[in-house]
Order: sequence, then structure tokens, then C-alpha cells
Amino acid sequence: MDERPDEPALWERLYRLWIAHADELRCELGETQTRNMLHEAHRVLPTMPGRRAVVLTLRRPATTRAAPHAAATMTGPRAPEDRNVPDERTPP
Repeated sequence: MDERPDEPALWERLYRLWIAHADELRCELGETQTRNMLHEAHRVLPTMPGRRAVVLTLRRPATTRAAPHAAATMTGPRAPEDRNVPDERTPP
């Protein structure tokens, strides 16, 4: 696990810039994208104080071998309403 102590401040600054430059964002990105970005900024900014950022890297033990083409068999993202429905590739 690697600490990223500067990352929360980076995001806080970015969110504050989005809010301060909302009109410019609308001109460059359009209303929908700007609305989504501002919604995220207003939702996340209050949670920034005390936020901790880390990167967690998992490694497969050297004695474990992946099946051929294992990555090709991974499932993609599923819609929220389908997450509790068993996938034919996922054993029950």
C-alpha cells in the first residue's frame, strides 16, 4: 500500500476550479457534462477534509498460475439492476 498524501489537495483544488470556472466549462464541454462535474464537485468537496488517498497493489503469489487467456474471460461492468442476477460465467 502506497500513501498519496498530496492527492486529496489536488482534487480539492480541481473541484474548486471547476466551480470557479463553470461558465467556461459550459462553453467548452456543454451543459450536461458541466452539470455532472459540478454535481460531483459539490458532493465530494465537503468530504475532502481528512481524506486519505492510497494505492493498493495486489500481487498473485508466484506459485499460482493463471489460466490461459484468464483476462479474456473476465466479465465487464454490469448495470446496477443486474448485479444481483447470477452471470452464466460466475459460479453460484
